[in-house]
Amino acid sequence: MKLAKEWLVLSLLLPCVLSATERPDAMQAAVWSGFSMLNFDYKEFTGNASTANREEGLLPGITAGASASRGRWFASTEISAWSGDVDYHGPVDTQTSENITDWNVLAGRALYRKDKGEIGLFAGFGYHYWERDIQSTATASGLFETYDWWYGMLGVRGAYHFSPATRLRMDACLTRTVNPEIEVEFDANYDDVKLGLGEDTGSRVRLTLDHRLNESMRVWVSPWYEFWALGRSSTQDLTSNGVVTASVYEPGSDTENFGINIGVTWIFGFH
Repeated sequence: MKLAKEWLVLSLLLPCVLSATERPDAMQAAVWSGFSMLNFDYKEFTGNASTANREEGLLPGITAGASASRGRWFASTEISAWSGDVDYHGPVDTQTSENITDWNVLAGRALYRKDKGEIGLFAGFGYHYWERDIQSTATASGLFETYDWWYGMLGVRGAYHFSPATRLRMDACLTRTVNPEIEVEFDANYDDVKLGLGEDTGSRVRLTLDHRLNESMRVWVSPWYEFWALGRSSTQDLTSNGVVTASVYEPGSDTENFGINIGVTWIFGFH
């Protein structure tokens, strides 16, 4: 059901994109940087799929990247990072300090162009790193958790040109986590433990409205959404000074992130 919804997102975007006229075959490169604000919403689930705990809040961040295109072909890489505190609601209420970094690289080709629009396909991969520091309370010890995973991307890109200077670009893709893991550091009593998590399919959708100020500079605003799903880990021994005292597992989780990026792009042309 979850996968069907993500394919629906892709299919709904396809009719929205028109085709465009051929561009010159010159090489064009660009670099960009900007400010990002992320609305972070993370949920862990119990065995009966009810919510065990939830974290939510706003995280400020930065983003930067580079791209190159020639004719119908394009490629880009981007890195983004967010940091801050969010509210934790679970067995106790506290705060969690979050540090999230995401890097990806993709390449693709415009398949259809005419008049004011275009549509194409792309594929790529990325790496997601997330530190989660759950603060201690008077009745519960905190945890420091580090998540990381590689992921693949397969998506569609479209653009509509309102004028020679202003355009709207739409990117939508499916993502697939590869070898996700969590390392847990306990504040007291137990040794650190590393657990493998279940791979799952997610999605990303981004709209980017940009305006060309001159031949070498554009300003843009980009609202976006992403969904991550991680499966439950297997149960593993929990030790204290090397002695098995209990067992531990990481429950399944979903993360829904809404964000908005605002920035500047610098453009360079090569013949």
